[in-house]
Amino acid sequence: MFTTLYIRELQGYLYSLRFQISFIIAIVVFTVGSISFVTSIQDIQNNYAKYTQSALTELTNDAGNISKVAVNKRNYILTPRNNSVIADCKEEFLPNQYTYSAYNVFGFNVRHQGTNPYMSRADNLNWAFIVSMFFSFITLLFAFDSISGEKEDKTLALVFSNSVPRRIFIFSKLLSIITMVGFILLTGIVISLLIMAFSGKVVLNASFLSDTLGFICVSLLFISIFATFGLLSSVITRSSNVSLLLSLCFWLFVAVIIPNTSVFWAKKLFPIPSSEQIEQLVNSEKDDIRDNAPPGSMSYYGGKPFYPAHQLRADLFAQYLNSEKRIRDDYYRQMFRQFEKTRNFTLISPLAQFDYINEAFVGGGYLRFQKNWQDLHVFQEQFLQWFKELDAKDPDSPHWYNYMEDISTSNKPVSVDQIPQYQEQYSPFDKRILFVGGYIIAMVITIAVLLVLCFYFFVKYDVR
Repeated sequence: MFTTLYIRELQGYLYSLRFQISFIIAIVVFTVGSISFVTSIQDIQNNYAKYTQSALTELTNDAGNISKVAVNKRNYILTPRNNSVIADCKEEFLPNQYTYSAYNVFGFNVRHQGTNPYMSRADNLNWAFIVSMFFSFITLLFAFDSISGEKEDKTLALVFSNSVPRRIFIFSKLLSIITMVGFILLTGIVISLLIMAFSGKVVLNASFLSDTLGFICVSLLFISIFATFGLLSSVITRSSNVSLLLSLCFWLFVAVIIPNTSVFWAKKLFPIPSSEQIEQLVNSEKDDIRDNAPPGSMSYYGGKPFYPAHQLRADLFAQYLNSEKRIRDDYYRQMFRQFEKTRNFTLISPLAQFDYINEAFVGGGYLRFQKNWQDLHVFQEQFLQWFKELDAKDPDSPHWYNYMEDISTSNKPVSVDQIPQYQEQYSPFDKRILFVGGYIIAMVITIAVLLVLCFYFFVKYDVR
């Protein structure tokens, strides 16, 4: 009986105008998005190659004086992800450049790689964006009149004139909707993969294909939420028009209102100081340190590394560094907590759950930023220890470490190959899977609750 009902529903959707229009639009969107990606990825990779070459040239020039290697600030830019076509994880809005030296990790910012930041698009046509905005919408269009529509067409009473269990009927409806929308999604992804394969600009290796498989599974789970809600709206209303209105309100709430008001709620619920206040605090503490410093602490004589005042100067700048580091690191932690609390606040939206799961699957977004931020701090300490060990071997150095100047530490040359250079380490797949567990459970619970409500109201539904 279930199979008969399931095939009946599939045939009904397959020959419907909404399926045909949705299929055509999906193919067009996936095709345009894939062509856009393969045409832009080469430019992005070329820009990144220029950056790495420029960074290596700068490091080679500094290698003639080991103190310059330690003192001069370096910029590390995250490498472009080949799997960003699956999900870009909003990385165009997240910091992708870190500034550091052997003495400190100074901060981060958003670097637009050779492009006009005012021309940045709000969203790219990656797979995650297509699924979250387009497929969530068409799923509701498939589901909103599944029950109320059949009642209006007088076919529902005919079906239940036979001994058809209502739970079987509901499950056949739900599975047929997921099947049809999933078929459209798989077709679009296959076309996208073919475009990338024939372009020769994207390596479709095992890692990429495993990310693709994970994305498909999560997408089907995401689609199930909207299919179940569409069924629920069709059950609790007596008219398809009301059901459609209810479905559209749900879509607007989870896909538009919650994501676009998160910044407002973050500022209201989890306020933090402004950057101007932090700058004032940093400058105020520096003024206090300078006013209480021993006489001669600002004296400078570049030609005399052992000039006694240089030790006072190094001590003064060390206090500057420690004071600013303490203030800014605390501010960064507040920023991270605000961001994380805001993300937790938006978890009521299935769209947010979907986005956070994709972050873990493709290894991007905030998770990637945080891992590099933490790893870079570990690297910086190792970098400083490496420099101090080499400086300790130089009898011509007074060993007065000054993060701003290179006058009182070793000025010996060093081979570029010996200089530590930070390299991004990607999170293992098992750790990323552990992260998504809670979000997947949240999605499954959401589906279960909606399905229970749907069945509860449908048991009492008047099919006449």
